[in-house]
Amino acid sequence: MEKEISVAIVGGTGNLGTALAARLAAPGVRVLIGSRDPEKAKAVVESLKPKVTQGRLEGRGNQEAVTEAEFVVIAVPYEGHAKIVADLKGQLAGKTVIDTVVPLQKGRPFVPPAGSALLEAQKIIEGEAPVVGALHNISAADLGDAEASLGDVLVCGDSEAAKQSVMEIIRRIGARAFDAGPAANAYVVEGLTGVLIYLNRKYKSKHGSVKITGIGE
Repeated sequence: MEKEISVAIVGGTGNLGTALAARLAAPGVRVLIGSRDPEKAKAVVESLKPKVTQGRLEGRGNQEAVTEAEFVVIAVPYEGHAKIVADLKGQLAGKTVIDTVVPLQKGRPFVPPAGSALLEAQKIIEGEAPVVGALHNISAADLGDAEASLGDVLVCGDSEAAKQSVMEIIRRIGARAFDAGPAANAYVVEGLTGVLIYLNRKYKSKHGSVKITGIGE
């Protein structure tokens, strides 16, 4: 039996957070949906119960969810990214932060002053916890459908141990994970989301994703 892990999703009541919570809720994974409004988080948990038949799914305020978790997923729009990371600073020691945020303006990617959302988070928390970038290029539509196949996930960060632990979580949700290098590579991975958004609009799809070929096949 796999070791139980606990994952807090900050911004867990949004499209990506809710979809990820539904995918993660499985035997051996405790998912804490976080929100500024604990009652909203609890309502989302109730709405997910009909399609989540396994695992532990709980609603909390953001701060409480983070306190109880080993892994902290940041799943908020870029506009709220810096503030939410700053609000969590001081509570992250001993945890691993998984940053899924993509800098977008009207669906178009841009490079923020820090170089990427991941580097921005690293700068804010000042080494309190390792920050790993992941899950940027998978649509909420696919994450929220337990029957949908998932694209490959590119994982980047400066802690090898943290990357490996995040890759294991990704494998649990049914996706292949690849080590995409140091945190400096995050701007490339984040930027691919803008390309996928364009492709989905162009070809009238919700399922565009990244596939790595020639490795691990």
